[in-house]
Amino acid sequence: MTKLFNIFLIFLTCLSINTYGQDKILFLNGKEMEGNLLDKTKYEFTFKNTKGQEFIIDKFRVFSYHQNNKESVVYEFDTLSGNFLKVEDMKMFVYGERDAYLTFKPVITNTLGLAIGGTAGYFMHKDQSFIYIPIPLIYTVTTLIFPTKVNQRKLKDTQYLKQDEYLRGYERVARSKRTQSALKTSILGMGVGFLTSFLINNSSEK
Repeated sequence: MTKLFNIFLIFLTCLSINTYGQDKILFLNGKEMEGNLLDKTKYEFTFKNTKGQEFIIDKFRVFSYHQNNKESVVYEFDTLSGNFLKVEDMKMFVYGERDAYLTFKPVITNTLGLAIGGTAGYFMHKDQSFIYIPIPLIYTVTTLIFPTKVNQRKLKDTQYLKQDEYLRGYERVARSKRTQSALKTSILGMGVGFLTSFLINNSSEK
C-alpha cells in the first residue's frame, strides 16, 4: 500500500513539474503555441511545441511569451514599424483574439449553412438548374451583416469585456471564423443535398 502511495506521489510530482514548465507563445494574431522555449535572442525565439516540432519564430510576430507562469511582453509601441496601438491596448486586442479562438463556435451559422446548402443542392439536382450554385457565397456574404456575440460562459476571465480593444479583437477573429464556417458548411450541405436528391429522384424514376 505504501509503495502504491509513493508511486502516486511521484506521478503527481511529475505532472505538476510538466504543467509548471509548460511555456507559451502568444502571437499578435491571437493564436497560442504551447511547449518549451528553448532559446531567445534579440530578434527570434527557438520554440518546441507539444508535438516535439521545433520552430524559429520572429519576435515581430509575437505579443508575449509565458515562462514559469510569468508573462513577458515582447510587443513595443512603434508607429514607424506599424505598431500603432499602445502596449495595453494591443494586449486587450490580442487577448480578445485569443479568447475568440478558444471559445467562439458558430453553431447557428453552421446549422443554417447545412440546411440552406442542403436545400439548394437538392433542388439543383431535382430541377437540373445551376442557378443554385451561388447560394453558399450569398449565404456567406449575408452573415457579414450580423454582429458576433461574446460567449461569456466559456470565458476564463470576464474582466476585459468592457474594454473596446478586447471586443474589437474578439470580433475580428469571431467574424473570420463565422465567415469561413458559413462557406464550408453551406458547400458541404449543397453536396449532401445534391447526393440526396440524386438517390431519391433517380430511384423514384425506375
